[in-house]
Amino acid sequence: MTTKILSIREYVHQLDWDNICKIHDSARLIELDGSVTEKAFIPLIDCYKGEELFNSTIFIGEVENKTIGFVAFDKHEITWLYVDPKFFGNGYGRRLLEFVLEKALRPTKVTVLNNNYRAISLYKSIGFNIISKTKGKIPLTEIEATGYKMEKIN
Repeated sequence: MTTKILSIREYVHQLDWDNICKIHDSARLIELDGSVTEKAFIPLIDCYKGEELFNSTIFIGEVENKTIGFVAFDKHEITWLYVDPKFFGNGYGRRLLEFVLEKALRPTKVTVLNNNYRAISLYKSIGFNIISKTKGKIPLTEIEATGYKMEKIN
Protein backbone atom coordinates (compact mmCIF):
# COMPACT_ATOMS: atom_id res chain seq x y z
CA MET A 1 0.00 0.00 0.00
CA THR A 2 1.38 3.40 -0.94
CA THR A 3 1.04 6.26 1.50
CA LYS A 4 -1.30 8.92 0.20
CA ILE A 5 -0.80 12.66 0.59
CA LEU A 6 -1.87 14.06 3.95
CA SER A 7 -3.47 17.49 4.02
CA ILE A 8 -3.73 19.37 7.30
CA ARG A 9 -6.24 22.08 8.12
CA GLU A 10 -7.76 23.83 11.11
CA TYR A 11 -10.50 22.07 13.07
CA VAL A 12 -14.09 23.04 12.20
CA HIS A 13 -16.46 21.79 14.89
CA GLN A 14 -19.50 21.15 12.69
CA LEU A 15 -17.42 19.12 10.22
CA ASP A 16 -14.96 17.37 12.49
CA TRP A 17 -16.42 16.58 15.91
CA ASP A 18 -17.92 13.16 15.06
CA ASN A 19 -14.77 12.11 13.20
CA ILE A 20 -12.33 13.03 15.96
CA CYS A 21 -14.53 11.24 18.50
CA LYS A 22 -14.33 8.02 16.44
CA ILE A 23 -10.58 8.37 15.91
CA HIS A 24 -9.87 9.14 19.58
CA ASP A 25 -12.02 6.30 20.84
CA SER A 26 -10.45 3.63 18.61
CA ALA A 27 -6.86 4.83 19.06
CA ARG A 28 -7.19 5.52 22.80
CA LEU A 29 -7.81 1.86 23.56
CA ILE A 30 -4.53 1.00 21.82
CA GLU A 31 -2.75 3.85 23.63
CA LEU A 32 -3.87 2.53 27.04
CA ASP A 33 -2.98 -1.11 26.30
CA GLY A 34 -0.07 -2.28 28.43
CA SER A 35 -0.09 0.78 30.70
CA VAL A 36 -3.50 0.57 32.39
CA THR A 37 -6.66 -1.51 32.26
CA GLU A 38 -9.42 -0.87 29.76
CA LYS A 39 -11.43 0.61 32.65
CA ALA A 40 -9.34 3.77 32.16
CA PHE A 41 -10.98 4.32 28.77
CA ILE A 42 -13.39 7.26 28.58
CA PRO A 43 -14.94 8.19 25.21
CA LEU A 44 -14.04 11.64 23.93
CA ILE A 45 -17.66 12.78 24.18
CA ASP A 46 -17.39 12.22 27.95
CA CYS A 47 -13.87 13.52 28.59
CA TYR A 48 -13.24 16.47 26.28
CA LYS A 49 -14.39 19.07 28.84
CA GLY A 50 -12.47 17.63 31.79
CA GLU A 51 -9.36 17.19 29.65
CA GLU A 52 -9.78 20.69 28.20
CA LEU A 53 -9.59 19.70 24.52
CA PHE A 54 -10.85 23.06 23.35
CA ASN A 55 -8.19 24.98 25.30
CA SER A 56 -5.85 23.76 22.56
CA THR A 57 -5.51 24.66 18.89
CA ILE A 58 -6.65 21.63 16.88
CA PHE A 59 -5.64 20.56 13.38
CA ILE A 60 -7.19 17.81 11.28
CA GLY A 61 -5.28 15.41 9.03
CA GLU A 62 -7.08 14.25 5.91
CA VAL A 63 -6.30 11.78 3.15
CA GLU A 64 -8.50 12.01 0.06
CA ASN A 65 -10.92 14.22 2.05
CA LYS A 66 -11.29 11.60 4.81
CA THR A 67 -10.30 12.54 8.36
CA ILE A 68 -7.60 10.12 9.51
CA GLY A 69 -6.19 11.92 12.55
CA PHE A 70 -5.85 15.07 14.61
CA VAL A 71 -3.27 16.93 16.63
CA ALA A 72 -3.64 19.71 19.18
CA PHE A 73 -1.27 21.94 21.08
CA ASP A 74 -1.29 24.77 23.59
CA LYS A 75 1.77 27.03 23.29
CA HIS A 76 4.58 24.76 24.60
CA GLU A 77 2.69 21.46 24.87
CA ILE A 78 1.33 18.89 22.46
CA THR A 79 -1.92 17.96 24.14
CA TRP A 80 -3.50 15.48 21.71
CA LEU A 81 -2.22 13.36 18.82
CA TYR A 82 -4.36 10.55 17.48
CA VAL A 83 -4.42 8.68 14.18
CA ASP A 84 -7.11 6.22 13.13
CA PRO A 85 -5.57 2.77 13.76
CA LYS A 86 -6.49 1.75 10.19
CA PHE A 87 -3.85 4.26 9.07
CA PHE A 88 -1.06 3.38 11.53
CA GLY A 89 2.36 2.87 9.97
CA ASN A 90 1.94 5.31 7.08
CA GLY A 91 3.79 8.25 8.62
CA TYR A 92 0.66 10.33 9.19
CA GLY A 93 1.28 10.72 12.93
CA ARG A 94 4.80 11.93 12.16
CA ARG A 95 3.48 14.45 9.62
CA LEU A 96 0.88 15.79 12.08
CA LEU A 97 3.57 16.06 14.75
CA GLU A 98 6.03 17.83 12.43
CA PHE A 99 3.28 20.22 11.37
CA VAL A 100 2.41 21.24 14.91
CA LEU A 101 6.07 21.51 15.92
CA GLU A 102 6.39 24.30 13.36
CA LYS A 103 3.77 26.22 15.36
CA ALA A 104 4.52 25.28 18.98
CA LEU A 105 6.91 27.26 21.15
CA ARG A 106 10.17 25.74 22.41
CA PRO A 107 10.84 23.91 24.54
CA THR A 108 7.88 21.75 23.47
CA LYS A 109 6.61 19.09 25.87
CA VAL A 110 4.33 16.08 25.69
CA THR A 111 3.24 13.46 28.21
CA VAL A 112 3.16 9.81 27.11
CA LEU A 113 2.08 6.67 28.96
CA ASN A 114 5.10 4.56 29.93
CA ASN A 115 4.16 1.55 27.79
CA ASN A 116 2.96 3.49 24.74
CA TYR A 117 6.06 2.42 22.82
CA ARG A 118 4.70 3.55 19.45
CA ALA A 119 4.33 7.15 20.70
CA ILE A 120 7.61 7.16 22.64
CA SER A 121 9.46 5.96 19.55
CA LEU A 122 7.79 8.59 17.35
CA TYR A 123 8.64 11.45 19.70
CA LYS A 124 12.24 10.25 20.20
CA SER A 125 12.72 9.98 16.43
CA ILE A 126 11.87 13.68 16.09
CA GLY A 127 14.24 14.79 18.85
CA PHE A 128 12.20 14.55 22.05
CA ASN A 129 13.93 13.26 25.17
CA ILE A 130 12.39 11.83 28.33
CA ILE A 131 12.95 14.40 31.07
CA SER A 132 10.90 12.88 33.91
CA LYS A 133 8.80 9.92 34.96
CA THR A 134 5.63 10.60 36.94
CA LYS A 135 2.84 8.64 38.54
CA GLY A 136 -0.69 9.91 38.65
CA LYS A 137 -4.25 9.12 37.78
CA ILE A 138 -5.68 8.88 34.30
CA PRO A 139 -7.81 12.03 33.96
CA LEU A 140 -11.39 11.60 35.17
CA THR A 141 -10.64 8.17 36.66
CA GLU A 142 -9.15 6.72 39.81
CA ILE A 143 -6.78 4.52 37.80
CA GLU A 144 -3.07 4.93 38.55
CA ALA A 145 -0.69 5.27 35.62
CA THR A 146 2.96 6.01 34.96
CA GLY A 147 3.89 8.50 32.29
CA TYR A 148 6.91 10.16 30.79
CA LYS A 149 7.23 13.89 30.28
CA MET A 150 9.15 14.36 27.06
CA GLU A 151 10.67 17.56 25.73
CA LYS A 152 12.08 18.87 22.48
CA ILE A 153 14.37 21.85 22.90
CA ASN A 154 15.02 22.88 19.29
